[in-house]
Amino acid sequence: MPGFLLTVASQVTCLHQGKATIVPGQTVVLAGGAPVVTVGDVVAVAGCALSGATPPSPCVTVDFALAASTRVFVLGKPVVLEPAGPGTGVSQSATKAPQGTPVITSTQLRAAGS
Repeated sequence: MPGFLLTVASQVTCLHQGKATIVPGQTVVLAGGAPVVTVGDVVAVAGCALSGATPPSPCVTVDFALAASTRVFVLGKPVVLEPAGPGTGVSQSATKAPQGTPVITSTQLRAAGS
């Protein structure tokens, strides 16, 4: 699954327009001047508008395990790739219930992996 490396400067939202904030676990490896995101990094979502469920369970995190590189690692952890098409991760509620695929609207376009 080739794709560009996600960085903390990438713009990510949940399907319900909640803004994802990526807290990097490392600041040594950069792409486009920003730390590269690894599978172990914390991705918190704020402002999710999902309220139709009973009880409401808005997105609070994003799990990027599905977007992990199989060949590129940073400090022993796989980097997160932005592949073309779906499969970039899973937005989750506080109870870890899947809420849909996150939307990546911008990322750096120089460093790629698979």
